[in-house]
Amino acid sequence: MIYLDNAASTKPKEEVVNTMIEVMKNSYANPDAIHEFSHEIFLKIKNSRKTVGNFLGVLPERVYFTAGGSDGNNLVLQGIIEANSKTRKHLITTKIEHPSVYETFRNYEKKGFDVDFLDVDKNGYVDLEQLKNIIREDTLLVSIGTVNSEVGSIQNLKEIAQIVKGKSKDIYFHTDFVQGFGCTDIKFDKIPVDAITVSGHKIYASKGIGAVYVADGVKLTNVIYGSNSENGIAKRTMPTELILGFAKAVELLDKNYKKDMEYLQNLKAEFAKKIEENISDIRINSLFDIEKSSPKVLNVSFRGTKGEVLTHFLGMNEIYVSTGSACSSKKGNSRVLSCMGLSQSELDGAIRFSFSYENTLEEIDKVVEVLKKSVEQIRKMR
Repeated sequence: MIYLDNAASTKPKEEVVNTMIEVMKNSYANPDAIHEFSHEIFLKIKNSRKTVGNFLGVLPERVYFTAGGSDGNNLVLQGIIEANSKTRKHLITTKIEHPSVYETFRNYEKKGFDVDFLDVDKNGYVDLEQLKNIIREDTLLVSIGTVNSEVGSIQNLKEIAQIVKGKSKDIYFHTDFVQGFGCTDIKFDKIPVDAITVSGHKIYASKGIGAVYVADGVKLTNVIYGSNSENGIAKRTMPTELILGFAKAVELLDKNYKKDMEYLQNLKAEFAKKIEENISDIRINSLFDIEKSSPKVLNVSFRGTKGEVLTHFLGMNEIYVSTGSACSSKKGNSRVLSCMGLSQSELDGAIRFSFSYENTLEEIDKVVEVLKKSVEQIRKMR
């Protein structure tokens, strides 16, 4: 099996799995209980918060654990909007956001909010001049993802934050950092951001766990009600094994991510080179500057094919890829690629390959071999 769908989900590292098993065996009490056993677990969660916060470059006490990226985006975005919308009802995001952001903003648009969806250029980068011109006195919130999950474009987050805060310090700025976690050198100690979302299963931890950072002074309303609490953000019992497993993944990430980024970048470049050498009539939809595009993601359009059919052909050879974001890949042509101006043939034949540290050059050679045969066969079927 060759797994090249790591932007959708990664294989948990053995150390993460072992941590979770140990916690389930020995730290199973509810961390919200009042006895000493519970307090020991509470302290472990507190230490996990420190691990995540230090990696992001934010205050650990402002990090809150969630059930994942989509959960975190909804908690933060809805919480900020609901708490601050009496006098301000203008929201800004982009046309290429993850569905958990994009659909949240569409929902508020249906509720009567004035929502602007920013355009992107042919490489998936936000139109910064449009952003400057579109911010108003009643703008409440701007949410722009750091790294796009389908093509890997890395937004200029520092400049975007400066534009937003330069207009008004009262405008909240949120970034979905799920795909940026461990795939960029960005730290948030010098970027004026009010909220950040990250997720565990993109960095070799388990599904069902993530975190949000919410800056001090951000007014936010609870949108989940219950008796237990994650510092008032997520009122649910905290899953200790998931949290400590997530923290272990972040700890490992902190040690290895720069080396892994270089490795993935070389893998991505070599893969693209071999595709270009062996398969005609293609379009590479991802850039190769590690400062501007995630080393983890390579999006390619094979004209004259159907992405779903090509994915099936590869799957029959135990090569697993995707046609885009796992959260929207079953809904027809990619909204992201459409906004980038691809032709219908390029939209139809788009495939996303996403890598992990476990992938090898030998695997890449095998994939290119199968790709070439599959593309030729599909084109003959037209």
